[in-house]
Amino acid sequence: MYADPSHIRDNVIKVRLNDDELALVTALARFNQSQLAAFLRDLVMKEVADMQATEQAHAA
Repeated sequence: MYADPSHIRDNVIKVRLNDDELALVTALARFNQSQLAAFLRDLVMKEVADMQATEQAHAA
């Protein structure tokens, strides 16, 4: 059981990739020794953080 139930990742978002895109992200996940879904989640969250930082820099 989780100490904080809000940390449970139970929401699903589907993304459709073509064969070349899938091969690329699969290779990157392997290179980073990560599972594909975890690698993509981390990549998305990093991009969100980068976007927020860019927006904050423009607002200042």
